Amino acid sequence: MQLLSVRETAVRNSCGGKDLSNLKPENLFFQFKTHVKINRAKDTITVLTGAKYSYNNQELLLVESDTVFKVEQLNEIVTQDPDKNEINFSFDIIPVLLSISYGTLRGIVYKETQNGPLESYPMPMIPTKVLTEKSYIAIEE
Repeated sequence: MQLLSVRETAVRNSCGGKDLSNLKPENLFFQFKTHVKINRAKDTITVLTGAKYSYNNQELLLVESDTVFKVEQLNEIVTQDPDKNEINFSFDIIPVLLSISYGTLRGIVYKETQNGPLESYPMPMIPTKVLTEKSYIAIEE
């Protein structure tokens, strides 16, 4: 397996001009998303990750990235059963890729929040099991 690229696909920091003097952890709302795209023709797996911070129903920060991995012999690792609408893996590669991609996104968010009102609120650590359960996985041909 090889990391091919990391790309910030969206960064929207809307903290400027907002009164965040009363910002408290209990009023700050955090959301994340993960999507996995498997391209068997190119032997690649792309993990799209996103994070959003909101306060009083207003978006403060949105960051999205994609991380592309080259996986040799991907067709031997990933199989699809169209009758059952299932994707099967010969070993648990997805949790590893999700952990790497989510950690990368945490670094991007750290960079974006330095010296700002969200600096004291890093992205939470999320167990790999939760990342895996919440992920949407699709095969592109």
